[in-house]
Amino acid sequence: MFKLLDQSIDYVEQHLHLPIEVDDIAKAAMSSKYHFQRMFHAVTGVTVTQYVRNRRLTLAAQELAGTSCKVIDVALKYGYDSPAAFTKAFHRMHGVTPLEARKMNVKLKAFPRISFQIQVRGETEMNYRMVEEKGSIVFGKSIILHEDAYKEIPVFVEKIWKDGTHNQILELLERPDGTLLYGYHYDFAEDGSKRYLMGAEAPEGIQIPDGFTVLHIPDQTYAVFDSRGTMTDDVEIDLSIMNVWKRIYTEWFPSTSFEQVEGPFIEKYYWIDDKHQDFISEVWIPVRKIAVDVKPF
Repeated sequence: MFKLLDQSIDYVEQHLHLPIEVDDIAKAAMSSKYHFQRMFHAVTGVTVTQYVRNRRLTLAAQELAGTSCKVIDVALKYGYDSPAAFTKAFHRMHGVTPLEARKMNVKLKAFPRISFQIQVRGETEMNYRMVEEKGSIVFGKSIILHEDAYKEIPVFVEKIWKDGTHNQILELLERPDGTLLYGYHYDFAEDGSKRYLMGAEAPEGIQIPDGFTVLHIPDQTYAVFDSRGTMTDDVEIDLSIMNVWKRIYTEWFPSTSFEQVEGPFIEKYYWIDDKHQDFISEVWIPVRKIAVDVKPF
């Protein structure tokens, strides 16, 4: 998998001064667009489009600082239709305008080419299972996540706990107070944003009040990963689930013949004991088997 990711970076680097489509980058990695985008973001921490933009603006700054080329020429070379759009993007990244980048002692940022290296991992086993799940309808409260889901989700969850939304959902489900809801990631965009819903499957015949988001989930095959933890001052659910996500993309996917398919990702949480200290967290990822040509000897 890392070799294929390197191939995608080779393609990007060779086409930074040309129009680049995410579809073509994914093809260079012999992957579907959907799977490639999720994999790339999980492994690198940036989206594909962010990486392309950062590399173009890095090279643009080097040309402006080291040559006498015109700003308009550099802007057009790296995919910007106008000097105004280029200047805005350039300033957002470097903190200075393209013209100021020509001056001495001006600090500029550089985003190096990404390279992927195989590291020895797997010192701790990963628990997973494959599940064929029937489609369902879920409801709950949702938000749009823009930058760092690991920071935005805990703030959102705390908000719906405090304003009573969490307990309102539990009442509609006729579940005890303190029962944990599930998290659903969906509507992934190329800029890295996505929607996140905190809720649960809607029982048949339930009347869902206005103000809640309804999400339809299709029949799907999932790879399900789980981990256990203890709720203390130092260990929280969001930290546990974050570690699971990281290991899925850096260890499991690169060593299997599965890839993601479109559909909501689900996070499920369960208390193990009545004291609400020990818990299980699960990550459900929609997947399919990659067709592999087996050549006879």
